[in-house]
Amino acid sequence: MTSTLERYRCSICLKCYKRREHLQRHTSTHNSDRPHRCTSCNGTFQRADVLKRHLRTCGGTTNGSFATTTKRRACDRCVHQKKACTFDQPCQNCQRRSLLCSYSLASDPICSEGDKIVGGGQIEGESLFGNEVSTFSDEGYSISLNFDDRTFESFDAGAQGILPDFDFSDYPSVNWLDFINITTETLPPQEIHGSCKNSHQYSFPFLVSFTSGTGFISSFDCGSPIQRQEVLAAVLQSLSKDDVTPLETVSLLRNSLLYDPLSSKTHEIILLVKEVVTVRPRNSVVTITWSAAIEEKCFVFFSSTNLRKFMELYWAIWSPNVNFMHRPTFNPMACKSVLLASMVLIGASVSPVTADNEDAKAWFNCVEEMVFIDDDFCSDTLSTDAAPFDPPPDRRRKIEALQAAYMVVLYQNWEGTDASKRRMRRYRYSNLVSAARDIGISSAKHINYHQQSKQEFNWGEFVAREELIRTLLWIFLLDHAFTIFNNLPPRLVIREMKMHMAFPESCFQATTEDDCYEEILNWMLDLGPTCCITLRTAVEDACEKILVQGSRKSLACLGPLNLFAIVSAFHGLIFQHQNSFGGEAQTVSIRNALDNWIGTWEIYSSELSSTPPHVLVVNSCLNPENMWKRVGFSRYSPEYWSLASLILDRILISSANRQGFGITLGTSQSSHTALQDGPPPILDKYDQTSMRQVNDLISDLQKVQI
Repeated sequence: MTSTLERYRCSICLKCYKRREHLQRHTSTHNSDRPHRCTSCNGTFQRADVLKRHLRTCGGTTNGSFATTTKRRACDRCVHQKKACTFDQPCQNCQRRSLLCSYSLASDPICSEGDKIVGGGQIEGESLFGNEVSTFSDEGYSISLNFDDRTFESFDAGAQGILPDFDFSDYPSVNWLDFINITTETLPPQEIHGSCKNSHQYSFPFLVSFTSGTGFISSFDCGSPIQRQEVLAAVLQSLSKDDVTPLETVSLLRNSLLYDPLSSKTHEIILLVKEVVTVRPRNSVVTITWSAAIEEKCFVFFSSTNLRKFMELYWAIWSPNVNFMHRPTFNPMACKSVLLASMVLIGASVSPVTADNEDAKAWFNCVEEMVFIDDDFCSDTLSTDAAPFDPPPDRRRKIEALQAAYMVVLYQNWEGTDASKRRMRRYRYSNLVSAARDIGISSAKHINYHQQSKQEFNWGEFVAREELIRTLLWIFLLDHAFTIFNNLPPRLVIREMKMHMAFPESCFQATTEDDCYEEILNWMLDLGPTCCITLRTAVEDACEKILVQGSRKSLACLGPLNLFAIVSAFHGLIFQHQNSFGGEAQTVSIRNALDNWIGTWEIYSSELSSTPPHVLVVNSCLNPENMWKRVGFSRYSPEYWSLASLILDRILISSANRQGFGITLGTSQSSHTALQDGPPPILDKYDQTSMRQVNDLISDLQKVQI
């Protein structure tokens, strides 16, 4: 850390700043003094500049009259894209893209990239704070990010070279006490109209299908039946070229060990299956009895030919939906046998051949038992904030055990029996969360690759870090899927999700070390410190700040997987609110977060959803060779936003109706009733195996819109 930065260090939280005035502004956030008062509404503020912005919307004047406003004829998006607008609600352009269509009262000047609007509509070419990461515009309570190449280079990596967490709150911002006082009277005009309930037509084609049935094929994005058949045909053709023929008997399978190296994995899996079948604990889920017929059946299913076939089906059909494994460096001979067995079961479950689906189910419970008694999964590991890959072999095996356990929970929850689904939600998933915490969620962070030369870059270490980050991200997503669809309290809280967000697909799916290094450098230079943001910080900033276009674009550049995790976190906040005695301020923050998110997704959808670094192949160009590179069901994140928005609207309406009813009963009686009962939850049945009540809710919400 430079001596200049150390001169301006906060004595309370130890954060560092380049300038004395920035430290002074930051220090004021550690106390409750609010010396600046509005003469019109008696509101108090910590900083004079915040009061100055407040006066513009409160009837006060500062150094002149207000800027005149003119009614905009075209919608905001058409003006921004310089397209013809049909002036409808929504207009044809927004309706075709399924985007939010809003009409602002004030016409904003069009600024060149890097410019920002200051008081009185003046355009200034440089950031008010020079190279500072975050500055506030005068258009309400908003932040805008201004990066240059020097910004990222000045980031000082901590111990082990770990990148510091990027946090918008490290820089000038509105205090949360100011934020919860925001009302429709103090918001800028464009914010009021941009969050209008009726400006967006909600639709749920994916979620309706997702909650209507069960199984990987009917629930997730596994391609069309024709695409799955084409993938299988390509796999079988590849196996025939390699002279790999099916072996139907135990003797031939055992003899194949002499010439097929992968057959050794078959042997390892068979021994593990035999162990859990013959040595069963009291509460074992395994019900089969070992015999010669069972042994032959096991050898056939896990033969080297089937291992290759089902692994290819896993990559092409399934992996885009849960993309936490690195295909370019995956080695089936070196990975854990329990991980390989789990992959094979998922590959067989998504096979277009019905017999493969049924054969896989016979081994669901056996592989489940193998995974959850695995030594690497059950071993105690002290969590640490140090570099998480020392020594690499041991840590990688722990990550592989975590991935195998996740796969078991997935296939049992979507392909297994009702009893298996309950067991996953209530017991196995809790073990999975505990194992993730043992590894150390906050240790899942990248180092500053920007400071490494190509010779110093370690591809294997990057892959291991990224796999851990993505695995934890998908565990968090599964946790909130249980909350959304099964009405189960979340086991993970947002405050503990202090790991970095996932890097883009162009980095993770790069097929060579040199390509990966170049993609990482491009990504980090383009995005700046935002690439170091943690999931916790992203969610908190979405709740506590009103982000302007530049800030939303920085978040949009994080890509669909990270945006999916953020919007899923909002569902957890909604669940906690409607099942507690949270006040109105909590709903204000959730509504603000939803408004920030949809504005961010619209930027991603219109500018980033068809090109690298996040989208490497578009759906219209899919073939068996590149299907594994497509974007999975995370592209349906807007439906999760729509569901959260409509649920929150119902909560607010229900709360308002109860308050109105309470007034007629008298203050004391209404207060007692509110404390005793509270607003009824939208979903009143908890820990449900069926997703029927969510499906009914979605159908009801769609009927109300019609």
